[in-house]
Amino acid sequence: MNIDFNIPDCEEFQRGYIVFNETEKPGVRQIWFDAVSIVSDGWGDPIRMADGIERIIRGWNRFYANFDFDSLVNCIENKLSTLEIFRNRDIQTLSEADAQEMEVLFNAFLDALQRRPDLRKSPVSVAKALSVLEPNFFPLWDSWIAYAYGCWYFSDTAAPRYILFCKKMKSMAERLTICVPSPDDRPLLKRIDEYNFAKYTAHWL
Repeated sequence: MNIDFNIPDCEEFQRGYIVFNETEKPGVRQIWFDAVSIVSDGWGDPIRMADGIERIIRGWNRFYANFDFDSLVNCIENKLSTLEIFRNRDIQTLSEADAQEMEVLFNAFLDALQRRPDLRKSPVSVAKALSVLEPNFFPLWDSWIAYAYGCWYFSDTAAPRYILFCKKMKSMAERLTICVPSPDDRPLLKRIDEYNFAKYTAHWL
């Protein structure tokens, strides 16, 4: 794809994820790893997988934590075969053929994770859920990060914008894979999110 956004060089990228890990509270940083572990250990059991998603949303997006847990469990159960398609895939394998399944999956979780009192939907929660389910394929975002990459969204029409964001993160991953430790203790997409958070959300860079 044509690159219409900033891809940092290795020095800036490394500075971003280093400052994230030096500045963000350890307990907050750990939440994502805990959630991924819960999902991985419980893969195939929708209730345990939902526990992992609940962990990250309560920790990282608490204003949208009041969703219906049973709806989330049902969503995972209904979409488990689709989730299996993306399991263990790397974002660098993303292709146009994936777009339809990605959009259906995104919208299913958007409905399942809507806030109960007012039925407000959170595309940020969806990305967090997909990230802990498929940490090498689905990137994290928030509204500031989405805006920075030209992927600003409205909740009910966010899926195509998220897919565009995934394509841009694929381009970043292709350029930045040489900039991270090998082996690393986290996926490249997690390092990219650390950089994005440090630069666009927290303005630590």
